[in-house]
Amino acid sequence: MSKLSFFFLATLLITLCSLPAMAQKGVISGKVIDKTSGETLIGASVYIEGAGDNTIGTITDFDGNYSFESDPGTFDIVVSYVSYTKQVIKGVVVKPNAVTNLDAALEGESVGLAEVVVQATAVKNTDASLIALQKKSFSIQDGISSQQISRTGSSNAADAMKQMTGAVVEDGKFIVMRGLGDRYSLSQLNGVTMPSTDPYRNSSSLDLIPSQMIENIVTTKTFTPDQPANFSGGLVNVTTKSLPDKFTMHFELAGSYNTQASLIDNFLGQQAGETDWLGLDDGSRDQPALLLDESVRSRLSSSTYLDARKRDSVNVRNIFHESSRSLSHEFVPTTKSSPLNHGLNFSIGDRYKVFGKDLGFTLGVNYSRSFNHYEDATVATYINNNSTQLFDYQALTETRSVENPHLGALFNLSYKLSNNDVINANVIFNNDADITSLSQTGRYLGQVSDATAQFNTNALAFTQRQFTTYQLSGRHVFTKLNNIEVEWLGATSKSFQREPDLRYFAYTVAPDEEGMQQYYINNSEIAFPYHFFRDLQDDQVQGKIDISIPFLTRGNPGSSNRIKLGGLYSNTQREFEEYRYQMNNTGVPSNRNFTAFGGKFEDFFNDDNFGIIDTVFNADGSIQRYTTGWHYINQINNRNFYTGEQNIMAAYLMAVYNLTPRLKFVGGVRMETTDMSVLSRDVNVPEGKIDQTDFPYSASLIYALSEKANLRLAATQTLARPNLRELAPFEQFDTKNGFFSLGNPNLQRTLIQNFDLRYEIYPRPGELLAVSAFYKQFDNAIVRAFVPQATIPELKFINVKDAEVYGVEVEFRKQLNAISPALEHFYFSTNFAIIQSSYPIPQDEIENSRNVDTTYTTTTRPFQGQAPFIANAILTYLDSEKGWESSLAFNISGRKLYTIALRATPDVYEEPAPQLDFKISKRIGKNYSVAFTAKNILNPMFERTQEYKGKTYIADSYQVGTLLGFNVAYFIR
Repeated sequence: MSKLSFFFLATLLITLCSLPAMAQKGVISGKVIDKTSGETLIGASVYIEGAGDNTIGTITDFDGNYSFESDPGTFDIVVSYVSYTKQVIKGVVVKPNAVTNLDAALEGESVGLAEVVVQATAVKNTDASLIALQKKSFSIQDGISSQQISRTGSSNAADAMKQMTGAVVEDGKFIVMRGLGDRYSLSQLNGVTMPSTDPYRNSSSLDLIPSQMIENIVTTKTFTPDQPANFSGGLVNVTTKSLPDKFTMHFELAGSYNTQASLIDNFLGQQAGETDWLGLDDGSRDQPALLLDESVRSRLSSSTYLDARKRDSVNVRNIFHESSRSLSHEFVPTTKSSPLNHGLNFSIGDRYKVFGKDLGFTLGVNYSRSFNHYEDATVATYINNNSTQLFDYQALTETRSVENPHLGALFNLSYKLSNNDVINANVIFNNDADITSLSQTGRYLGQVSDATAQFNTNALAFTQRQFTTYQLSGRHVFTKLNNIEVEWLGATSKSFQREPDLRYFAYTVAPDEEGMQQYYINNSEIAFPYHFFRDLQDDQVQGKIDISIPFLTRGNPGSSNRIKLGGLYSNTQREFEEYRYQMNNTGVPSNRNFTAFGGKFEDFFNDDNFGIIDTVFNADGSIQRYTTGWHYINQINNRNFYTGEQNIMAAYLMAVYNLTPRLKFVGGVRMETTDMSVLSRDVNVPEGKIDQTDFPYSASLIYALSEKANLRLAATQTLARPNLRELAPFEQFDTKNGFFSLGNPNLQRTLIQNFDLRYEIYPRPGELLAVSAFYKQFDNAIVRAFVPQATIPELKFINVKDAEVYGVEVEFRKQLNAISPALEHFYFSTNFAIIQSSYPIPQDEIENSRNVDTTYTTTTRPFQGQAPFIANAILTYLDSEKGWESSLAFNISGRKLYTIALRATPDVYEEPAPQLDFKISKRIGKNYSVAFTAKNILNPMFERTQEYKGKTYIADSYQVGTLLGFNVAYFIR
C-alpha cells in the first residue's frame, strides 16, 4: 500500500505544480501532408500572416506535426513548403487556454497555382492524420483517430476498437480480428508488442489505455516485412499522444447500475482480503509456509494418519496436525449485499522547455470495480450414446457472482531534441482480478450412480492478472543524408497470473430408506474437497531497429520511394507451478464423516474436525494413541510444473517504389527464427521444442484510381506459433465436462498464405467506403482434438495439415448532411464481415465417432471462435457548438464454435447475442461534462447449444443484465 500511496501523492504534486503554469494563450497545432501521396512533409513552415518582424509560427517535425502558441484572436495561417503551392487558411479562431487543430494538405507546384486560399471552416474538421494513415499505408489497414474516438464517447482503446471493421471485443478488453481466434492477432503500444494480462491468451488487454491519451489506433490486416510475422487476423497498434500541445487534465467519476447484480442481498462472496477492492491479494490466500517445504509435502499421504496417531511419532504428528489446519476451510460461498459499479479516470499532460527543448509528459490512472451476477443459469453436458437423443451426462443450474476490480496506469515522457529527433519513455501498469463464487445443483447421471441423488458443487476463486511494461524508444531523421530515418526501441515486461487457493467442494443429497434427505460424498464418484494454488510468471525483453532510406525520389520530398531494413530480438521466459491438496477421510471416526453432519457445513468444516481431534488414554492415564480427523494429502503432479523460454530473432529488407505515378509496389522478405523450449519437472516427459527459421514474404500493389480512391492487391506469408502453455505437458482437469486438457510438446508452428484485395474510396474528409476480400491457407494449423486412446477423455492441441479461411468485409462511414442539411450533426458508420473457415477432423477421431454412431458423417469443422459474420453499426450525433454528443451502437456476431465435443457428440456452438448500447453526453461550460450510458439494452440470453437430429440442446444459458451508467468529468484542454 505504501507504493500505491506514493504513486497517488506524486500524481497530486504533479497536478498542483502544473496548474500555476497555465497561461491565457492558445495553441495552434496540426499536421501537414502531401495531398497526392499522403506523405508527411518535414520542415514545412506554418505561421501567422501579417505578424511583421515578430513572426509567430514554427516548422513541422518528422511526422509532419507542428504546434505553437499564440495570443487569442482570429488570424490567417500560412502553410508553405519548397516545391509546393502555398496555402493560406483564413479566419482561424484561437481561444485562450484551448488548442485549435488545423491540418493542411499541400499540392505540388505543378498544378500551376501560386497560392491556395481556403476558409478555416472548410478545414477545421478535416481528419488529415487519418487520411494520411489510410491513403499512404503500405498495407491494408483501418484506422481510428482521436477525433473519431471523441465523437463516439469511447472511454478506452478497447471501447474504440468496437468501431473497427472485423473486430470483436471479448470481455471488454481482448481483441479478435476477422473472426479468427486471438492466436492470430497481435496488440502493440507505440510499436511494442504488449504482453497479455492473461498469460493463457495471445491477445492483450486494451482497456487500460484511456481514450484521452490516444493519438490513433491502426489495425494492419496485411503483413509487411517490417512487422512481426506472427499475425494473420490483424495487428492492432495504439499510438499515444507523446507530446501534449499544452496543459491538459481530465478527471472523471463513473457509477453504473446492473439490473441483475447491483444492490442485491444475495450476491455470492467469500472471505475478503484487505486489498481485494484493488484486485490485489493481501497474502491471506497464499499457500501456507509449512507446505512450501517439500519434505513436509512428501509426508502428506492417505496413510500418514497411521504414524500420526502413534504416541511416539511427534514429528509426523505435528506435520499432520499443522498441515490439516493451515489451509482455509471455507468452501461454501456466503451471501452479501453488492454496491453499484464504480470507477474513476484521471489523466494529466503538459509541455515544458528544458534546456531550450520541448519536454512533454502524460500520466493516466484508471480504476474500476464492477459486479456481475446471474441465477438459474443452465449448465449441461451431453453425450451421444447412439440413441434417438443425446444423453444428459450432466444437467445443472448455476448461480455465479463475480467481482472485478481493475487498476491501471500509464506514464509517458517525451523529449524533443530537435524537430528531427525525439526520445520517448513509457511505463504501463495493469492489474485486474476476478473474484468468483459459484454454486451448482442438479443431476449428474454420468458420474453419480444414484439416479435419485441431487448433485451439488461449490467453487471459490481469486484470479489475479498483472503486467508492468517499461519502454524506451527514439526516432531520428538525418536531413543531410537525404532524410534517412532511424527508429529504435527497447522494452521489458513482467506479467503474471496467480490463482491462490482455488477451492472446489462437491456433494450429493439423496433420500434414505425412510425418505429423509441425507448428505454424501462418495469418493469413488466425487472427489473430496480440494485446494489449487497456481502461479504463472512471464518475463519478456524486446528490442528492434528500423532504418528507412529514401531513393529515386527525383527531388520530390513527398515521394514514398524508399528501402527499409531492420531487425528485432525478443526473449520470453516463463515459470509455471501448480499445487493441489485434497481432503482425505482415512482414519476418521464415523461420527466425524460428512454424512454425520446432515448438511451443516459450518460445523463440518470446523477446525475441531481436522488434524488431531482427540486422545485415547490407557487405564493408567498414559496416552495409548491419538485420534485423527480429516486431513490433506499432497496431490502434486510434476507434469504441472514447467519452465519455458521463447527466443525470436528477425531481420528484414523491403522496398517501396512507384512503378508509375499511380501504381506503387511494396514488397520484401523477413527472416524470423523461432527457438521455443518447454521443460517439465517430470523427467519422463519429453522436452517441447521448436527450433526453426522462416522467411515470410510480402508483395503488394497499390493503384491510385483517382485522388480519392485506391485499389490494393496483396500476397503474403505469415506464421502462428503455439504459446508456451500449449507446448507444455501441463494437465488441467475440466470439472464441468469431465476430461483432461493437455498441452502437446510435439506441436509445430503454422504457416499461412494470405491473399487480400481491397477497394477504398474517400468521398469527403472523414468519410470512407471500403470493400475487401481475403483468403488464407493454413499449413499445420493448431487446433484441439480428443485423444481416442485415452481411458479418461483427453483434449489436447494438435497440428492439422490443411485449413482455410476466407471472407468479405465492407466498411462505410458517412456524414449525413449529404442527405439533408437538417442532418448536418449526424454521422453514420457501419461495417460487416462474412467469414468462413474449415479444417479436417483427424481420421482417428472420425473413426472413433463412427464406432459410437454409424450415422456420423461430419469430416470438417470451423476454427474455434470464428464467427460466420460480424456486424457493427454506429449512429452518432455531434454538436460541438452546444456541447452535445450522442451515439447508438449495435453489434452482433454469428453462431460460432465454442468447443468440440467427445466421440460423435455434436460440437458446442455459441449463439448470436446482439448488443445495443447508447450514450449521451453534454459539455457544461468549458470544463465540465456529464454523460449517461445504457449498455446491453437488449439483455439477450447468452446460449451455447448442440444440434442433434433436428433438436436443440442447451449446454449453457445465462443473462448478464443491462447496465445503466452516469459519468461526470472535469477537464482542462
